[in-house]
Amino acid sequence: MKRTKGMLTALAAGCVLTMGLSVCAEDAKTLKVAYIPNSMSNEMNAYGYKIMEENQDDYNMEVTAFDGKYDAQTETSAITNCIGQGFDAIILCPSDINAVIPAVMQAKEAGVIVAMYSADLPEDYREYRDIFVGVDDTEAGEKAAQAFIDQFPDGAKVLEVGGTAGTDAQVRRHDGFNAALEGSNIEVLDYQATSSWSSNETMAITEDMIVKYGDEIQGIFCHWDGGATGCIEALKNAGIEGTYVVAIDGSRSGFDQVKEGTQNVCISQNVVNISLKTLETIRKAADGGEYEAENYVPLDIVTAENVEDLPYPEW
Repeated sequence: MKRTKGMLTALAAGCVLTMGLSVCAEDAKTLKVAYIPNSMSNEMNAYGYKIMEENQDDYNMEVTAFDGKYDAQTETSAITNCIGQGFDAIILCPSDINAVIPAVMQAKEAGVIVAMYSADLPEDYREYRDIFVGVDDTEAGEKAAQAFIDQFPDGAKVLEVGGTAGTDAQVRRHDGFNAALEGSNIEVLDYQATSSWSSNETMAITEDMIVKYGDEIQGIFCHWDGGATGCIEALKNAGIEGTYVVAIDGSRSGFDQVKEGTQNVCISQNVVNISLKTLETIRKAADGGEYEAENYVPLDIVTAENVEDLPYPEW
C-alpha cells in the first residue's frame, strides 16, 4: 500500500492505520452508529455485530444494535428513532428492501450516513444510501449455477429453495442462478421462496417437492446454508441419497455439511471483512475522505477438497 505524506504525518502523531485508513482517536469525532439488521436471531447478523463491537474503538465509533425482528415496521421505526436521537450513521440490512425506502430517504435528508450491509436498496433508490458493503449476491447465484453445470455436463433436474421472499439476497441469488443456467442442460423443476430464513420451512418445502417430483430430483440449490440443513433433513427422512446440494453463506452449518458430505458446495461470504469494510468506509465518509460507494467482498467456493484449509466460521 502506498502511504501518502498525510498518512505518514498521521502515523507519526500516534494514529492507527487500520485496513488502509488512518484514524486519530484524539482528533476524529466519535461517531454514533446504529446497526439495524433484519434480525439479531440471524447468526450472521449477530456475528457481524460482534465484529463491529470488537473493532469500533479503532474507528472511534460507538455501535449500537437495534433488532429488526424480521419486521419491516420495526426496522422502519428504528431508522426514524435513530434520526431523532442524533445518530451519525446507520448500518442497515432490512428484511424488505422496498419497505424501508421512505425512512432511508428521511435519514439521507437529515444528513445521516446510510450504509447498506449485505443487502442493497433497489437500483432506482440507491442515491439515498451512501455506502453498500457485501458480497455480490447475483454472482453468488451464478456460481451456484456453475456448480451444477460443472457437476452435470450432460444435464440434470434440480430444485431451488429460496430465502425470504422480497429480500435483496433472495432476489439477486434467484436471478443470478437462473440467468446463469440459460442455455445449459440444467432444468429447474420447481422454485419456492420462504416467508422467513427458516430451516423448518425449507424442510417442509423440500418434503412437498419430494412428494411431487420424487426420483427426478438430482440436485437442490438452497439460498443459504442453514436452509440447506432443512433440505438435507427432508432428503434423509425420505431415504434419498446422492442428491447434489449447493448453498450460499459460509456459516458453520455449511462448513459442517460439506465436511459430512451432505452438502457438496458452500459459496462463502466473509462476515469479518464485510463488517470491517463497513466501519472503515463510514469513517472515511464522516471525515470527508475519498471512498467507494459500492464495496464487494470476494466469495470463497468451499468444497470437500478445500474445506479443511479455510478458516472455520464463527457463526
